[in-house]
Amino acid sequence: MNYLDNGGNLYIESVNLGYDYHSTTFFEYLGLSYEYDGDEQEVESISGGEDVLSSGLNYLYYGGYSPHYSIDRLVQAGSNLLFASEDGYGRMFAYSQNDYKVISSSILLGALASGDSLNLKPYLVSEMVNYFLDYNPATSLEENITEFTGLTNYPNPFVSETNIKFNVNKPCLIKIDVYNAAGKLVKRLVENEYETGNYSVRWDGTNEKGNKVNGGLYFYNINNGDGTKTEKMILLR
Repeated sequence: MNYLDNGGNLYIESVNLGYDYHSTTFFEYLGLSYEYDGDEQEVESISGGEDVLSSGLNYLYYGGYSPHYSIDRLVQAGSNLLFASEDGYGRMFAYSQNDYKVISSSILLGALASGDSLNLKPYLVSEMVNYFLDYNPATSLEENITEFTGLTNYPNPFVSETNIKFNVNKPCLIKIDVYNAAGKLVKRLVENEYETGNYSVRWDGTNEKGNKVNGGLYFYNINNGDGTKTEKMILLR
């Protein structure tokens, strides 16, 4: 507790997280309340919450036999839900205070398997680290842009192609580039003058040479000459 009070950050996981700690002062630092010990083979899959670092992520859970399937049911008491199981119960939470941040998990990270064709566990871990470091690779690359709005891509995650949509509020030169997770340019999608209006640009998961790139985390950056904005997307292979 002294560590957290002095600005520390903590990731903690245990299938008995609530059972072991709910009656202690430490449990208050997790932003949770304890509901129930859980039943055997209670969790088969989990899904990320909305508008949090786990958005869009889905995993299967292979915890084995008891006790790994007997997972505590925990309830938010100020924390944000990161993952819920198929029965609707929260299984992983993030809690932020002025002095510390905590991610609490009643599931075991090592027992997760991607529910998609791409192994998304490394992406989840990197997002947790970004959360603790107050680092967001997308928003940290963003500058104030007033000439276009509505930047989004759909579907995301995607398997073969995705459409990047944006609105232009006044005529300007638009450049849209795709970068990989290492920050290397993969492909320039657009470098054209645009009039006011709504537009969509397709990326088919290929590089400048037309070759298909590997699945993983990518960024698309839009630039209008006055500023830039970068967003994340996940390509599934």
